[in-house]
This record gives sequence, C-alpha cells and structure tokens, in this order.
Amino acid sequence: MTSKDERDDPGAEIADAEVADGDGTREEPSAPSTDLVPEADDERADAPGSDGTGAGASTADGPARRGPDPILLGAGALAAVALVFAAWFGISWAVAAGDDDLALDRTRDEVSRVADAAMVTFNTLDYRKVDEGLDRWEAASTGDLYNDVHSKRAASKPTIESAKTSTSAKVLKSAVTQLNDRDGTAQVMAAMLVEVIPDGGQTTPTYQRVQASLLRTDTGWKLTGIDTVPFTPAS
Repeated sequence: MTSKDERDDPGAEIADAEVADGDGTREEPSAPSTDLVPEADDERADAPGSDGTGAGASTADGPARRGPDPILLGAGALAAVALVFAAWFGISWAVAAGDDDLALDRTRDEVSRVADAAMVTFNTLDYRKVDEGLDRWEAASTGDLYNDVHSKRAASKPTIESAKTSTSAKVLKSAVTQLNDRDGTAQVMAAMLVEVIPDGGQTTPTYQRVQASLLRTDTGWKLTGIDTVPFTPAS
C-alpha cells in the first residue's frame, strides 16, 4: 500500500513499472535518431538567395547578373526556324524526286510487259484460226500499224489459210531502249525465238531481233510499229 506522496510522484510510478518487468533492472531510454535532427542553420544559409550571395543578387565584384539577351534569343529562334525549314525542304525535295523515279520505273515496267506480250502476239498465228489471230493483232496495235492490219486482213486471210503454216513466239530477252513519259512514247528491243510449224511438217526455230514502237493511249500502251532488225552473230 502506497502513501499519498508516492501516488502523486510520477517517477515513482515509472520506477514501479520498470521493476515489474521481471528482472528488476531499469532500461535507459534510447538516444534520439540522427535522422530526425533538423539541418543546421548554417546549411540553410548556403541556399541561393538566403544571404544575398545567390543567383540574381549583387556582389562586391559587380552588379547583379542579367537575364538572357532577348535579341540573341530572337536571332537563335530565327536560325532554328530556318534550319528546320531547310531540312523540311530538303526532305520534301528528296521524297518528290524519289516518287518521280518510282513512277518512271513503274511506267518502264508496264511498257516492257505490254511490249513483250504484243511482240509475241504479232509473231503468233494459227492458219486454222486466222480471224482470231488478226483480232488480237488489231487489239494490240494503234495508229498506222492498226490501219495496216485492218486494211489488209481480208486479202491476207486466204493466203495464210492456204499456206497451212502456224507460228508461235517467245521473248528471250527485252529492254526498253527509249521512254518519254511526257509524250507517252517508247521503244523496246527484244531477242525472240519464233517457231514456224508447217502442217504435218517439222518445226523450224528461228531467232530474231525485233524492235517495237509503242504509244500510250486511253486504253493503255499499244504497238505503233514492229520490225525485224538484222542480227549479226559475234564471230
């Protein structure tokens, strides 16, 4: 039983609680963590502007530092804009040039494809189907070549049928030698294998060098001329 003085003394209660822990020893309170100690005033004093020595403050050596010169900034901005414009113009020009080259390559491929097919058509004819063959000749031609085929087909048909000979052709190699995309004209040179097949006879292969002229029409590229070019084998 405690006296009134002991109950009023907080230290006595703490002592009694420590003794009640079981071993009768008293634990000392731990020291406060250094992590919770605020920074010293002298460290905060080093912050810019705290004592007049930071950025923007006057010093003993001269006046306060001035901001960027707006004229220089403007000149730099203009230079940057000019550089961006020049780069954009250069890229646009390169892209446009590349598009033109790509379009020309596509036209060249189309001319080569049409010319190869047309040269095969004009060197293929079955005497048993003369009208069908001549129809294909007319469909693949235009201009003077078309007029020549159309005007002579009636007179040529009996001659072809009486010869009882057919022909077939194959392009071995060809190249577009001239191409004017603006005017829509082109020339193609080809090495061809033409087989002459007599009715009941032996097939005779012949090798020819053929030059074709083409014109771009509303319905595509068509032949305006086709000729056999003399070929002299290398000795």
